[in-house]
Amino acid sequence: MEIALDRLGALIDQFDTSWSIGGERLAGLEDREYRWEPWPAMWSVRPRDKAASLHPIGSGEWQLDNSMPDDTPDPAPLTTIAWRLGHLTNGLAGRWEYTFGERKADPETLVDFSADATHALAQLSDWMQLWREGLLGLTDEQLETPGFGQYPWGLDPHIPFLGIIWWENREIIHHLAEVALLRDLYRVIG
Repeated sequence: MEIALDRLGALIDQFDTSWSIGGERLAGLEDREYRWEPWPAMWSVRPRDKAASLHPIGSGEWQLDNSMPDDTPDPAPLTTIAWRLGHLTNGLAGRWEYTFGERKADPETLVDFSADATHALAQLSDWMQLWREGLLGLTDEQLETPGFGQYPWGLDPHIPFLGIIWWENREIIHHLAEVALLRDLYRVIG
């Protein structure tokens, strides 16, 4: 195994490895497991009129439970596999749009959430690929520029873009590990 030693290469290697490991743990995900709620009032992907949150997002019939800073529950609700995958997909879609895209689409409507696990996994995979392709063309100057990515819901204006890439990797690792644990729990008690 060859590991890149430059800073962008190391982060892309980390991204690739995390997605490879996470992707293996997503194999065979079925709809029932994808939306499984082992606890009441979990956040998930729901039909437009059935949201469990005050600020659901999404462009289609199904929306992702969500909050804004002024209505975030404390403690935060438990979340389903559907929510975690939707959150990752929406984050990647938004980051891509505001870094490599036109930088004008509403972040709340970039993803067409679905009750179908296969559809959700395909969307996540597509956005992962687009994000990775965008990263490959970055220059050192762009990596060092605060505000190179202009995603409106993040730290983009305040930290070098290299830190945003690190943040996205952390999100991928964090949420795919939680999905793996939920899959283990579903296998045992679901």
